[in-house]
Amino acid sequence: MMSSNKSQSADPTGSDDSASIGDELARLTLALCRMPSETGAEKEIADWVQARCEAVAGAAGVGRIGNSVVCDPLRDADTAGLPIVALVGHLDTVKCAEGQPYEIADGRVYGCGSSDMKAGVAVMLALLDRWRELKGARPVWIFYDGEEGPAEGNGLEPVLNAGVLPPLDFAFILEPTDRALQPGCMGLIHATVTVRGTRAHSARPWQGDNAIYRAIPLLQRLRDWPRREVRFGDLTFWEVMVVTQAGTDNSRNVVPGALALNVNFRFAPGSTAQAAEAELRALVGDDGDVEITDRAPSGSVHADHPLIAAWREREGLGVLPKQAWTDVARFTTHDIAAVNFGPGETAQCHQAGEWCSVGSLEHCYGALRRFFAA
Repeated sequence: MMSSNKSQSADPTGSDDSASIGDELARLTLALCRMPSETGAEKEIADWVQARCEAVAGAAGVGRIGNSVVCDPLRDADTAGLPIVALVGHLDTVKCAEGQPYEIADGRVYGCGSSDMKAGVAVMLALLDRWRELKGARPVWIFYDGEEGPAEGNGLEPVLNAGVLPPLDFAFILEPTDRALQPGCMGLIHATVTVRGTRAHSARPWQGDNAIYRAIPLLQRLRDWPRREVRFGDLTFWEVMVVTQAGTDNSRNVVPGALALNVNFRFAPGSTAQAAEAELRALVGDDGDVEITDRAPSGSVHADHPLIAAWREREGLGVLPKQAWTDVARFTTHDIAAVNFGPGETAQCHQAGEWCSVGSLEHCYGALRRFFAA
């Protein structure tokens, strides 16, 4: 039988004393924020999370894949008839802003990654501490690395492909969602579009063909590309195409022979990266060369999935579109229904002076505790 820490909560209905659970979640979020965990440097926090999981659930229920940690306390138990539901959160943050405060003050937890998404990891760990009381579904915890970096470094894909997970019926991604449920997500492609000209000395520009000037018609088409509405029931997603970087590699006194544009295309659930690429190539036409440098699928919309429909109604949760990409898409690509639902404020993500409200921590923890207690 796997060992377990003594539960810090006595009420399996999810009615922890709000003051004590709020304090616990706030302190845990702050402690997580203080651990170095910029993308690519997650080993310290992964080691800490692994040790905590083993102390709570026993070493036999914990697995490590790179700097990702999977905790399945009921791995060897007979849970036939119970749905298997994953709680999922990334351990890494973007590079922290200078002067970021680290404190609990005025009902907020201040720290780099507090909203995105150390608050979600804190809720996951608080629920893990009480895993024996979660009887409405079989929970599995997935803590992974590399979410904030390039797609090829994302640690969730190796976890999904490692064969260490039981057959999941559903997954909650604890990204910040402003106390609402956010089903689905946008897909994306990044492309380098290179406009060619002819190099020349800047004192004799007529001997060349300035690639920056040649790019003007294409830049105008990209500027004028209208945001496009895609609806799923009451949810509205907006497809957008935007230039985010432009550059040449010549000296200051040289007419550039090439201009490289980074174009970011966000496409809605129901569409594919292949369709987005074809549309971008058609828009560029003969005005440039297109090289796809990054792509990620969109996430399917599961707002009314039978495992969460009644719970969502009981909790009175609003439903909002996810106008960004999250790892919901990785799960739905693997035919696992998933939604975004986590503590934190989306407007605080990646901000200088980032914070998360204690109220959102309490809200998310309570709702998920009641889901697993049902």
